Amino acid sequence: MRKFKRSINGKYIVIKAEEELEPQVNVLYQVLSNIETNNIIDGYSIQVGWTVYFIREVSDIFQLKAPNFSTNPFEEETNDLTIALWIQLQQSHLLRKINVEGEIIKFSDKVVIAKNILQKSDIYLQRSDGQEKGDSGWYIGAVNDEDDTDDLEAFYAYQLLKIRPELIKVLALPYEYMVVFNDDEIKAVLNAEDDDLWDIVDE
Repeated sequence: MRKFKRSINGKYIVIKAEEELEPQVNVLYQVLSNIETNNIIDGYSIQVGWTVYFIREVSDIFQLKAPNFSTNPFEEETNDLTIALWIQLQQSHLLRKINVEGEIIKFSDKVVIAKNILQKSDIYLQRSDGQEKGDSGWYIGAVNDEDDTDDLEAFYAYQLLKIRPELIKVLALPYEYMVVFNDDEIKAVLNAEDDDLWDIVDE
């Protein structure tokens, strides 16, 4: 764990994360540099991708905190931004790999899932537009008909971190995209025209 410290508009802000996430820390500082000085106060929040970050003042130093995805992100915060920045890295890396502009998803957005399907090897994720606020648009279903079910359940997006974390990296893909997984491996990424962008990457 490393403690980064930088002056932003005359106020010092501390970020704690693992050393190898320094590039993501730098991106976060760049975003913070666009905040007006009078907004760098205790309690100010800003959403960057999946995560909402909070500025907390401790002894004239400002600490950046994030929801605690390991416990209850609605009620608890952490000054260890490793998980939040790891998610940012995973999602942005995938978008760059297939050269696609992403669509924001928040950790608290809902994902609709065919019941008990996350235990299956072959699944697909499909994102639909026109959803209500708080709904990611993602549906997770079975590739194989014998595994399919009409029974549905809903999870907050962050809960996938504990259930099937490899899915997290695809959640920032645009609406009308589909991703096919076999266990932890992506087998296809289909855009709205059904072009397999993953097949192009693998060539």
